[in-house]
Amino acid sequence: MIDDNASNAVPSRQAVAAQDRSAPGQVTGRLRTAILAMVWEGARRAQAAEKAKMTDHSLRAALKKPHVLAFMNAELRVLRESERPKTIHRLTELRDQDRNANAAVAACKALEQISDAEAAKPGSNTLPQAPGLVVILNAGLPFAPQPPTIEHDAEVPRPLSPAPLGVTPRPPRRDR
Repeated sequence: MIDDNASNAVPSRQAVAAQDRSAPGQVTGRLRTAILAMVWEGARRAQAAEKAKMTDHSLRAALKKPHVLAFMNAELRVLRESERPKTIHRLTELRDQDRNANAAVAACKALEQISDAEAAKPGSNTLPQAPGLVVILNAGLPFAPQPPTIEHDAEVPRPLSPAPLGVTPRPPRRDR
């Protein structure tokens, strides 16, 4: 006889393993926990997998999937953008110090590169220069002088065949 009472049933091994598993095409559960630990806490892959109660192999296999890489890159982009203000402040401190002139010069160069890269970003107010086609639209001169026309009265008759030049042809060349 089969017991239909599901409350007394012990979940299967697969059901236990499926808990906190990411849905197909999404990054949720333990995988999300592991990636967030890697990005925001600076954990290595093995440490992040251990924290999320995953194996290192399963995390490595998940990182080969495009949607997982897209999620991790999006989180890295947020981290990079949130750390940029502090980076700029630190570079200005290095630029203004007098103990290490090489570090000051390098900080100046880095600040210049940041401003150049910022100007070239999409969404900035300045347009970057790029090679391509340039179209110049002009209204032109309203009263541009007309080119002179050449008037003629009669046509000059032309011969149908060219006139002989009076040159005699060379005899054919004989090879020895």
